[in-house]
Amino acid sequence: MLRTSVRIIATLGLLGCNADSISFGQSEDRTFEVTLTNLSDAQPISPGVFVLHDNSFSLFAGGEAASAGIQAIAESGDPSVAVAELSGAPGIGAVVASDEPAHRVGGSGSQSVIVTLTADDDHTRLSMATMLICTNDGFVSARSLPVPTGTAGLIEVDLVAYDAGTEANSESAGDIVPPCWSLGPVSGPAGGSGRTAEGGTVALHQGVTESGDLSAAHRWTSPAAKITIRRIE
Repeated sequence: MLRTSVRIIATLGLLGCNADSISFGQSEDRTFEVTLTNLSDAQPISPGVFVLHDNSFSLFAGGEAASAGIQAIAESGDPSVAVAELSGAPGIGAVVASDEPAHRVGGSGSQSVIVTLTADDDHTRLSMATMLICTNDGFVSARSLPVPTGTAGLIEVDLVAYDAGTEANSESAGDIVPPCWSLGPVSGPAGGSGRTAEGGTVALHQGVTESGDLSAAHRWTSPAAKITIRRIE
């Protein structure tokens, strides 16, 4: 099993038992505001998929092949495949995609994206995935995070980067999606849509090696992003 180094920073009311939390009956809908914040100056992150689900669902597993949805996010920053794949699937309570990239570089845009999800109280976990744009098939993900049950609840978690194992890490401009060069830390070639398929499995990302057109400017440190889950209803 792949082990990650996410760090829970704050958990308030996760069990719905502190003095400020409110208890709700079974099958009540709950609404969460989820904020994804890019912590890297080197890597813009793409629109992503966000999922509320039960304990039976797993967005991906380390050491196993990525789904078509994870592949589309990790290679192209396209969450639509994952949304279609997951909507109405067993164990899924809600699926949404963010609309905009999040980046700290380039002088424009937002460092954070915010989505809202609503599902009943059988769906107590949140997962998400979004592309590291200046990579071949790198992505940032949260997997099966417990959502706050009380209205005073808040959880904030640092996120690490993964390699989908579906595209060789050439780091060549022709294999890197064009937004890297407009949103990323340095300008460069126009970028392209080339790829060399790789039949690998999901693993922790080893970072930029500077073996192609990506440079030291594209290196990031862990954590690459953080996610905050707040119950608002």
